[in-house]
Amino acid sequence: MGKENVLISRRDFFGSLWTDMKYFAGTAIKTITPERTLIRPPGAIEEIAFLAGCRRCGMCKEVCPEKAIRIAGPQMGNSFGTPYLEPSEVPCSFCLKCVEVCPSEALLIQNDDVSHAIGVASIDPERCLAYNQQLCSSCVYACPTDIKAIRLEDFQYPKIDQEKCIGCGQCARICLAPDSAIKVVPR
Repeated sequence: MGKENVLISRRDFFGSLWTDMKYFAGTAIKTITPERTLIRPPGAIEEIAFLAGCRRCGMCKEVCPEKAIRIAGPQMGNSFGTPYLEPSEVPCSFCLKCVEVCPSEALLIQNDDVSHAIGVASIDPERCLAYNQQLCSSCVYACPTDIKAIRLEDFQYPKIDQEKCIGCGQCARICLAPDSAIKVVPR
C-alpha cells in the first residue's frame, strides 16, 4: 500500500544530485544570460546590467522625436518592457534625448569621447543594386556627413567601414533595392 524505501548507494545518490544540479544551473545561466539580439538605444549599458537596471518606464520612447524607440512585448522574455530600436525601419538620429530622461541610468553616455554606437550595418550583395550592375550609391549619400562609414569601392560597390558605422539606419532606410539590401545588427 505504501511505497517501499529503496536503498541506493552514497555514490549513486551524489551522482544523481550532481546531475540535477548541473541541469538546474545550466537552465538558470541560460535564463540570466540573454543573447544580444535587440538593438538598444544609444548609451545602453551592458545587456545584463541593462535588464536589471532599466525601470521599464517608457520615458525614452515618449521623448524620441523620430518615434524610433519601441518597447519589447511579452514575447521577448526577459526583455519585456525594455526599449529597443529597429534602425533598419526607423533610423535613430542620436539626439540623445533618451539618455537625458533615463531615470535609472540604463542609458548613459559617460563622456563625449565614448562611442554610443548602437549597431553596425551590413550589405547583402545579392540584393544590392550596385553589386547587380545597376548604378546606385544612395546609401553612400545617406550616411551622416560627420561619419561617412560607407564608401564606394571601384567607384561602384558600397563598402561599410565597421569601425566608423554607428548603426543609425539611415542607409538601410534609403536603400532603393525592393527589399533593403542593408540591415543593421547589434554591435
